[in-house]
Amino acid sequence: MKAIAIVFIIFILFVCNSGSVKVVDGDFTFSLEAVKKLKDLMDGVQLKSSRMSSSAVLCANPALPEEFRAVCQSTGAGMVFSRLETVADHADICEICAMAACTGCV
Repeated sequence: MKAIAIVFIIFILFVCNSGSVKVVDGDFTFSLEAVKKLKDLMDGVQLKSSRMSSSAVLCANPALPEEFRAVCQSTGAGMVFSRLETVADHADICEICAMAACTGCV
């Protein structure tokens, strides 16, 4: 019976620790995979006019993952997107949790 309990506890610990890597910026939390998708969108953004910021263009893009919509509603969205771009540029470092913005590593 003790062996079953130990196996169960190990299983629960494994499930709890097997979550994906999260990127935290202030009050916002995103999956690393979503940040990588954001980077792909950012690479494809071409400013429509000099008066539109890149964050406005990103926020108007229907392909923007839903978890970034709250950033679009906040002040300082451009700065948040800029920091997330830095994380995406160094995603390999984030995946091994060598970056302070990344959590949830196994």
